[in-house]
Amino acid sequence: MGKLIPRSFERIRSGEQIVPPTFANVAAAVAAGVTAAKYPKRTIYLTAGGTGAVPCLAISDGANWRQIAIGINAI
Repeated sequence: MGKLIPRSFERIRSGEQIVPPTFANVAAAVAAGVTAAKYPKRTIYLTAGGTGAVPCLAISDGANWRQIAIGINAI
């Protein structure tokens, strides 16, 4: 039996776009039932979640959502 490849890896390898769940902020994610404790290692996109209400990514560490700021445009 061959090694199983996770479905998400197959999607990336095939070039399929993976779109993380989107919420306005962490409060909206929690209100929708998407808590850091319930979804450890999950990545979500926040449209107004960063400092100054700017878009950011958030990753669950199993207890809290950790913000990752989205920087300047890539060239």
